[in-house]
Amino acid sequence: MTGRMYPDPERKRNRGYLDEDSSGLPPRDLQDRQQLRYELDLNSWNLRIWGVAASGFLTDSYNLFATNVILASLSFVYFPHERWCGLIINFFTLLGSVVGQLLFGYLADKYGRTRLYGIELVLVIVSTIGVATTSTGYGDISFLALFTFWRFVMGIGIGAEYPLSAVITSEWSSTSSRATMLSSVFLMQPVGQALAQLVGLFVLLGENRAHRLHELQCGIDTRNEEECKRIIDGIWRIVIGSGAVPAILAIIFRFFLYDCGLYTLEVKNKPGNAFRDTQRVYGAPGNENNSNGVPSSNGHTVQTIANGGGTLTLPASPPEPDEPATSLQFSMSDLYNFFIRDKNWYYLLGTSMTWFYLDVSFYGFSLDNRGTLSDLWATTDAVSITADLECWNTPGSAVPSWAAGSGLPTWQTDATKPCNTIYETLIEQTKQYLLTVSLASIAGSACFVVFANRIPRREWLTASFGVLTVLFLVTGGLYYGVAHTERSWGTVVCVAICHFMFNFGANTLTFIIPAEIFPTCYRCTCHGISAAAGKVGSIVAVLIVYGINAGYKSTTRQGLVFLLFATFMALGALYSWAYLPDVQRVVHDSTPDGELKRRLETKSLEELGGGYPGAVAEGQVFGVRNKWAVMRDKVRFRVGKGRKHSDGNEAVMEGAIGGQYPLRGGNANHFQRGGGVVNVVNGTIELPAR
Repeated sequence: MTGRMYPDPERKRNRGYLDEDSSGLPPRDLQDRQQLRYELDLNSWNLRIWGVAASGFLTDSYNLFATNVILASLSFVYFPHERWCGLIINFFTLLGSVVGQLLFGYLADKYGRTRLYGIELVLVIVSTIGVATTSTGYGDISFLALFTFWRFVMGIGIGAEYPLSAVITSEWSSTSSRATMLSSVFLMQPVGQALAQLVGLFVLLGENRAHRLHELQCGIDTRNEEECKRIIDGIWRIVIGSGAVPAILAIIFRFFLYDCGLYTLEVKNKPGNAFRDTQRVYGAPGNENNSNGVPSSNGHTVQTIANGGGTLTLPASPPEPDEPATSLQFSMSDLYNFFIRDKNWYYLLGTSMTWFYLDVSFYGFSLDNRGTLSDLWATTDAVSITADLECWNTPGSAVPSWAAGSGLPTWQTDATKPCNTIYETLIEQTKQYLLTVSLASIAGSACFVVFANRIPRREWLTASFGVLTVLFLVTGGLYYGVAHTERSWGTVVCVAICHFMFNFGANTLTFIIPAEIFPTCYRCTCHGISAAAGKVGSIVAVLIVYGINAGYKSTTRQGLVFLLFATFMALGALYSWAYLPDVQRVVHDSTPDGELKRRLETKSLEELGGGYPGAVAEGQVFGVRNKWAVMRDKVRFRVGKGRKHSDGNEAVMEGAIGGQYPLRGGNANHFQRGGGVVNVVNGTIELPAR
């Protein structure tokens, strides 16, 4: 037993890719893994695991999207006429997220998930304090530079949360509850968005009661400028500082979480620790027949031992056969075998590009969209800044200086209401965000949690991208027809539906699928790369929106954004259709009436870890060309172009590819095509010479 719990130092180096058939695991470890899966699958939705992961994800979502709350306040106090400052802040926050996702994804696979879990929250807490206490040094320190630095550090912590929370939740979940658990964690993203808005609203209302903010006419009356700046400067600091509270609570719970047994067994090669930690979280599986031990699914005896006042079950130690030679994790040979030889780069391309295209549109709509929402809600054209305005002739009015050349200040995002104070502007922005974005997003995520196991997830990802493509086209066309009129509510409704579909489909699934389809040794790394690709997409989105707003002066330029983002949604549908595997299978259960009832069954992480070769062996096809060939042949088959062999058995239609229509009694990897044979080799179609 001691040798199993504390392996020989020669074996302490991490194991890498186990091959598509898990042949890299010795028979004993393979049986232990089956036992671990059995113990995990005895459980359902786990509140402890969910609470640990969800609390961190809520914190990070709050801090990331708090930008929408604080930028108007920052602009009012520090850069009222500089429109590029918000771009710089968002750019470096997102860039920090890219760094965090790549770095912590790799480190979590190398050193363990829970060893890193909590460090990212420390970064968030420290950077939150740094942001909230940022000030201007006398003569030599730029507020914007210091603020941006701390937001970059915060971005690293925010980015690290994605692969860590997703993979820990995935590995600790039972097979049947995995999608529900992951989507429940992701639900915290829209909840965090809404929470940031609500905290900002409550702080604003509190400051108004304490300091009569509304009566001061802040932003319009220059006589109260210094007092107004002091009050508004305190508002954004409280909003940002509040983000450290859930982070502190979340980090406490993470001290009581362990690496999942699958990681400890497969990568760290410590089976004893794997069983011990699994049973610390879920308890030992019960056994009615033997109080001193439980039978293992691998046929070995499982002994019960005392440990710290409790009992834990560990596998007995029969003689162990020689282990197969395996590559070391992150060695060049292992990376080559996994990504190149076995073509799992298909999977990584699919998860990365779908997340990239999704985030181009999602963050283009959801990050720093104060001006966009104001434009969508506007029922009239922009109002000219002239002496006819009611606020022009008020004592101490700042409006004449706007007309003199500076134009509307950057905090004033509604050009149809130039006389709004900063207080009224912030109230209006919060109302528009909650009604257009937050409520729809929360509803979409909640619906996905309910339907997570009832819909084919990979197919629904493709379909949701397609639906969003249509919605963006419709929204863009409608916008051009009703913008700045009394019917502008139609565009607002369409945008809310888009946010519902984001979270009911593609936004949630791009987070879930990378946590399912990669093997344990590279699961965090690949999830981190995929998430980083998404954040690169969000950076592209921020640059696109800023460029259109700065360089395209049409009053209906927002319609161009909708139509442009529709293109990205269509590309997302293409990549999810062509490069991602099915994570579920269709099974038919017999009913008492003798009928077959169809249902979806989720594949285990171990099965999905077989990667591309395993999916091809099941008959799945990858690549645009191959997928298109299959679709074309399905159409031909349906219009009656199938043929018969001379022995009377049904053959596939001409050109059938990829195991979709195998010959009866024949080899599913060889198909007749136009006088030759189509061979499917590692998912690549080899056509006969003509």
